[in-house]
Amino acid sequence: MHARCSAIATILLALLTTSSAAAQLMSTCVANSPERQGQLGCSIIQDKLLPDSLTEPLFWHIDRVDSQEHAHSAVGSASIEFEAAGTSWLITIESQTSDHHGGRHVARVGPLPLPRAARYSMQVLSAAFGPGTYSLVHQHSGVEAVYVIDGEACYETPTRAVRLRKGGTVALPAGTVMRAVVTGAATRRVLSVIVHDAAQPATTRMEEGTGPQLVRCS
Repeated sequence: MHARCSAIATILLALLTTSSAAAQLMSTCVANSPERQGQLGCSIIQDKLLPDSLTEPLFWHIDRVDSQEHAHSAVGSASIEFEAAGTSWLITIESQTSDHHGGRHVARVGPLPLPRAARYSMQVLSAAFGPGTYSLVHQHSGVEAVYVIDGEACYETPTRAVRLRKGGTVALPAGTVMRAVVTGAATRRVLSVIVHDAAQPATTRMEEGTGPQLVRCS
């Protein structure tokens, strides 16, 4: 009996240890994170001021291009080119998305619910995190749009849990309190853009364990 109890205790401890190890806090997004070298992390690709001439409705348009040189030649006043997950990307904030800028269409997200602001900026991010990781609770001063390259993503908000698989997209309005959680068994790779009030920081984070109650992903 003693041996059986010891064995059960060992199994329970192993399960608890595994669960604790899997549930890890994501690193915050920085300009040159390890994600840029093919590791795990969140990279701020660029924060670019958008032109005044843009008119609503606006969409986030995502194209794959053959090379970074090709993408660079196609960059306009409301677009950004970069490499992520072994692919060259060109992303654009625009009202018309029929022109793929010489690339291959991947997704169109929108129309984007923009906050009232005198000027807008778009912050582009690329992130890769392992299963069970989660972000601090946070909110943005503009709409955040997300595209899932690989794996599964989930976003906890006060009203719902938004679950996305490969190829999935979502646009979360400005001021939405949220937490990102990596579900599934594979590494989650996402691109995201925050079209925000240029006079405010794109992201405001809360201390761990604070903020409103959120609808859980699990």
